Amino acid sequence: MSLQCSEHCPKQETGSFDNELSKLFHAAYEQYQSEVLKDGKLYERYVNDLVSYHLPIVSGDMEIIRKHFRNVFCMYELLINRKDLVNKYFTRHVFEECDFNEMLYAFNHIEYVNTKPEVLALFNRNQIQAITQFANSSKIFIGNIEEKTIDMFFRCQIDHGLVVANMAGVLPLLYELSRQKMIPYNWVSLIAENKMLIPQKTMVASTRKAISQRLSELKKSRFDFPGTVYIRLVKQLKEMQ
Repeated sequence: MSLQCSEHCPKQETGSFDNELSKLFHAAYEQYQSEVLKDGKLYERYVNDLVSYHLPIVSGDMEIIRKHFRNVFCMYELLINRKDLVNKYFTRHVFEECDFNEMLYAFNHIEYVNTKPEVLALFNRNQIQAITQFANSSKIFIGNIEEKTIDMFFRCQIDHGLVVANMAGVLPLLYELSRQKMIPYNWVSLIAENKMLIPQKTMVASTRKAISQRLSELKKSRFDFPGTVYIRLVKQLKEMQ
């Protein structure tokens, strides 16, 4: 048995999680909740730290060593290749034995077709109201924006791009939404392809390259990027889910 797992994987009552693989997944869930959801740790760093911590093992039994490595790499493969399952199960308030069994069954038996998201987000009414109020009070766009417009923006169904007073006002928000997994990883491409942001300075829809370059500039110029205001707003939005 791994020293890591025997000492640090949570001990369950009444026989729940009584095998190493389920204990590993439960530990992964707890760490995901703590590090990714609460502290905003990068997902890739979370996975690498988790696996490197649980990988070492001290045993003279080769069969135990083989099973341990098989379990650790099963967990690693799921975390890397099936983020849909991670988002479905690890964001729940509790992670029980039935959740582990369903997650593992889906991983082993159900083929996953990875398709790129076609929308930024489907926010609820309260979230749309909060974003709209923030955008208007911060004067991110030229003129006041209606809630319906913000909703259609995140659905990527807007008829005309929004004219942005300053990209430094909207990009930190989108970046933090992405960092907190509230909009997809390809958000820059979605915005560029749908021509949804038009800087007032150029009045030309921003390309993927232009957005990426401006984002890099902002990250270098601000030590606390994206900034406490945006972090606080996105945290509130997550609480509204």
